[in-house]
Parts: sequence; structure tokens; C-alpha cells
Amino acid sequence: MNKNIRWKLITSLAVFVIFFAVGVYPILAQRYHMPLPSWLAAKQLKLGLDLKGGVHLVLRVQTDEALKIHTTTTSEQLREALRTAGIPVTTISVPTPTTFHVEGVPADKDAQFTRLADDQTATEYDRNSGAGGTYDFTMKPNVAVTMREQVVTQARETIDRRVNELGVAEPTISLYGQSNDEILVQLPGVTDVARAKEIIRNTAILELKIVEAGPAGTQEALLQTYGGKVPDDMEIIQGSAVSGDTSFYLVRKAAAVTGTDLRNARPTIDENNRPAVGFSLTNEGARKFGKATGENIVDPRLDVFRDFVNSLDVDAEGEGRSS
Repeated sequence: MNKNIRWKLITSLAVFVIFFAVGVYPILAQRYHMPLPSWLAAKQLKLGLDLKGGVHLVLRVQTDEALKIHTTTTSEQLREALRTAGIPVTTISVPTPTTFHVEGVPADKDAQFTRLADDQTATEYDRNSGAGGTYDFTMKPNVAVTMREQVVTQARETIDRRVNELGVAEPTISLYGQSNDEILVQLPGVTDVARAKEIIRNTAILELKIVEAGPAGTQEALLQTYGGKVPDDMEIIQGSAVSGDTSFYLVRKAAAVTGTDLRNARPTIDENNRPAVGFSLTNEGARKFGKATGENIVDPRLDVFRDFVNSLDVDAEGEGRSS
């Protein structure tokens, strides 16, 4: 009996020593600046929100907004292609996140329109014709599902990168609920809640658009050659206030490349040892990039470069760098 009691006491003492060493001492050491070996710090118990406090957020990804941006971009790309081909239409509108509507296709241009529309949209949208030269384009269900999943995945990855800026140990970033568009974010130990929310919830959209005119000091000066009116297929944007550029630019609404066309982006250095952004494109993104750059080279001395960018159409993956 005495032997059993002795072993129980020894076991209890050993458990207490291990718990104190791993769970209590590292906390006291950090608070009171006591010696703390690195191997012991690595074994420290991580305190969750219930013990340590912090930030608990449930974020909903606006997948409808992402689909609407994609549909709008597609409709504007079709508008640009129609303009280039000399096919006039009355209006192109986006009534829902997954549909866009075309009106006023001339009867004598109908066959040319359908061929061009299929080249631009057939992989992602179903086309239905109506009376009077009207057409409705609806995103295919499987494309919509895949795109929503990609948007949520990108949101999780973006949040994960931004959480790294906060230096949070043991954060929780996971899908939440049954709708598959909510993300749970738990940041133990974070006390600046406002800054955490600002970093995590800030929206960023990447679009590469062709500049038609600018820079100009005012919008009026920018539109002098356009009769003072913004063309239907263009829009005005202002330079970044962060960089000190307050000029105005006239750009095409149709984005040549968007964030969905990127595989990844990374900081790098250009040939002049200046900071630059390196990126790789998806197959479709490489095709779009090659087409847009190839069609917008006006200097005849750059024919060699034109051939290079056009070759991106057949590359498996496009690589690029922007300084």
C-alpha cells in the first residue's frame, strides 16, 4: 500500500513539474523577463481566446460581387471586340452578377456577331438570342460554382498573408458555417482590434487596363479631344494619392488582365536593381496579356517585341515582371 502511495505521489509531482515548466513558467518568464531557453519557449502552451483574449471575426466573402466584376469585365471585353470589328450595338448592360444583356445588333451583322461573341464568351457563358437583335449571356452553373470557390480560397489566402503582418501566434483561419462563403478568424492576444479589422477586411482588386489618354491635371482637360464626354467604353481614374500623382487618366473599362488571371505575385528586383513585382499568369491570363500588349504597340521599331508577346498565346504559362 505504501509503495502504491509513493508512486502516486511521484507521478503527481512529475506531472506538476512538467505542467509548471511548459504551461506556467514560460508565461511568468515573459512577463517578468526571466531566463527562458528557446527549446522551452517552443514547448509553451498556446493560450486561446478564452484565456488570452483577442479578436474573433466571422467574415462573409462577397462572391456575388466578384461574379459581377467578372461578368462586367467580360461584357466590356466583348464591347471592345465589337468596336474593333466595326459591329455597332445599342447597349450592353449587366442586370445580375451572372448575366449580361446586349441590344441593337444589326441584322446584317448577326452572323459576325455570334461568331465573335462565341470566341469571347463560349467557355464561360451560354448565349440566348431574342427579338430585335438582342442577346442574353448567362454564366454556366459549373463556372459560377468554381469561381465562387476560387474567390473564397483567395480570400482565405489573402487573410492569412495579412495576419502575418500582425505577428500573431497560432491564428485560426478556417471556413465557417454551411454556406461555404464565411471565414472564421481568431487572433489570440491581439489588442489593437481596430487595426486588425482594417488590415483583414480591406478590399483589394487588381486590374490591368489600357490607358487611352493622360495624364492631365483636370478631367476637363483630359476630355478635350472627346467632346467633353467620357466614351461609353472608357472611364476616368485618378492617380494614387500615396505616390503623389493627382493626375487623371482615361482608361478602357475592359480590363486586359485581372487578379483571377494570376497564379501568384512576388516582390523582386528588375534589371536596373529597382523594386519590381514578378508574377505568373494562368494559361488564359497569358493569352489575354499577349493579345492586349500585342494589339497596343504603336512603335514600328518594336516589331520584335510584338512577336514575343504574341507568342504568349501558345505558352503553357506566362511569366512577367512589372517595376
